[in-house]
Amino acid sequence: MIDEDVPVLIVGGGGCGLTASLFLSDLGIRHLLVERRESTSVLPRAHYLNQRTMEIFRQHGVADDVYALSAPLANMSEVAWRTSLAGDGPLDARDLHRMDSFGGGSTEVPYAADSPCPSTNLPQHRLEPLLRRHAEERAPGMVRFHHMMEEFTQDEDGVTARITDRATGTTRTVRARYLLGADGGRSIGDTLGVTMEGQGGAWNVISVHFSADLSRWWSGDKVLITNFVSPDGGLISRYGMVAMGPHWGLASEEWALHFHLPAGVDLDLGEEATIARVRELLKLPDLDVTVHQVSRYTPEAVIADTFRVGRVLLAGDAAHRQPPATGLGLNTAVQDAHNAAWKLAAVLGGTADEALLDSYEAERLPVARRSMEWAFFAFRNHGVLHAGLGLMPGAPPEVTQANFRALFADTPMGDTLRARTAEVFATQRVEYQAHDIEIGFHYEQGALVPDGTERPPLDPMGSAHHPVTRPGHRLPHAWLSRGAERVSTQDLVGRAGGFVLITGPAADGWRLAAKRVAQAYGVPLDVVSIGADDETARYRDAEGAWSAVRGVGDDGAVLVRPDQHIAWRGASASPYAERELDEALARALGRPAGATTGRP
Repeated sequence: MIDEDVPVLIVGGGGCGLTASLFLSDLGIRHLLVERRESTSVLPRAHYLNQRTMEIFRQHGVADDVYALSAPLANMSEVAWRTSLAGDGPLDARDLHRMDSFGGGSTEVPYAADSPCPSTNLPQHRLEPLLRRHAEERAPGMVRFHHMMEEFTQDEDGVTARITDRATGTTRTVRARYLLGADGGRSIGDTLGVTMEGQGGAWNVISVHFSADLSRWWSGDKVLITNFVSPDGGLISRYGMVAMGPHWGLASEEWALHFHLPAGVDLDLGEEATIARVRELLKLPDLDVTVHQVSRYTPEAVIADTFRVGRVLLAGDAAHRQPPATGLGLNTAVQDAHNAAWKLAAVLGGTADEALLDSYEAERLPVARRSMEWAFFAFRNHGVLHAGLGLMPGAPPEVTQANFRALFADTPMGDTLRARTAEVFATQRVEYQAHDIEIGFHYEQGALVPDGTERPPLDPMGSAHHPVTRPGHRLPHAWLSRGAERVSTQDLVGRAGGFVLITGPAADGWRLAAKRVAQAYGVPLDVVSIGADDETARYRDAEGAWSAVRGVGDDGAVLVRPDQHIAWRGASASPYAERELDEALARALGRPAGATTGRP
């Protein structure tokens, strides 16, 4: 007996599941979300929100609420490396290096040019309640925490799941056409026989979330993250700290301290022992410390061999897990949900063929693999920095301290060592200035029509981004004007799931073709003209930014999907405009072409 029937069942109420819920609500798709926990996360583990994620939040009306709570760019524009936070020894509280980060300082111009949204920082234990509120407001009664999926089966037509209300013990049977697995990899993938491939498990990371007034000692009002490399040696000599708000910069009240333990080593993680450990590492023996949470985790770099099995799609940590370096985990999860949601909506709404769902794996798996590999690379590169300081595994403390004294010495060799340190530490821009990794991911195949052009050059260090309208790439940002209103090109793609055809002022053929093709396929397709003046175009390219990146002529057109990725582009006018646009929209919807012509 079926107790409840929904088009989509989402299992998991973390960042991935909650964003999938609010995206589906905006797309008009009824769904049920179940989460085994009683509340959202109490851990601040994931915290960095990159520009692409904030663009998605902007599209779906969440960005302003996030920015209201999150770190201003001015308080997260620098990362520091130091020997310790405090202390009065000759090697204590010494700077090793500082780097502009996340779109601040020297990185401000390219980051601001490429997106309407600055990156920001909001720890998971504050972000998830915000996302939950939005999800519950958009789907009243359908976001159910403290509900656990006990088991599920699937057939050709859908998924049947047993869901238990953990508060009452009541079990109900839910039938859904599709299941989105966002359970963090707890059970759904295993049930389906999905294999996680990769590496990890060699590190045991302890995270301490605590409150303390560090305003006298913190590395600076611009600093979000401080990495410590202690000359003292000992069990814990490499560790990091992140400001966690709720105020920011020197005013931050909360912090997360992360350190690794060697395999086979354990520590007393009780409250008193942890407070003593925090004081010892920070070299502040009298610091007033309140410990909120102590957690363990083992960083992995693993990815599922498939993201779709029948009627089940895997997303977020259920599909890929990576080390925290570069902050790609939560961001990639939100982007998974964004990709999956519009495709599920199109299939369930009858405008797309179910074959469209095959493009979810074709598009997202390569991107997730690239993110996973990059995060692992950036994570391990910290060892290169330590080697650049002359630190060797197993070296006795006196050798390590001698290396640091030489580094800080007012001698020609000291100058040389400091210059080497600066050059080696600059390589960690792969983590803190990974602009192209964060915003430049693209799809080579899937719900798009390749146009045979070469992808733009990739910066091997992941920083330099080249915005293009090449199919599969994210719609480049450019500021436009409409009367007194200033909008981004990305704002042209609304939250309700329609396509957008961006044309130049001399593209009447594409505009006429779009009207007929949209009617034939039954999909919303907004035609937007952008030109140099208000008389010939709906939006004015006042600053010339769009003409610099559009990649088509005044008589060309660019077809944008609901997830703000390019599906197709036509460089110029064509006598076969209707046929070409018909074929493009068909490919983007996983359908055979010929809706307007009557022939494939």
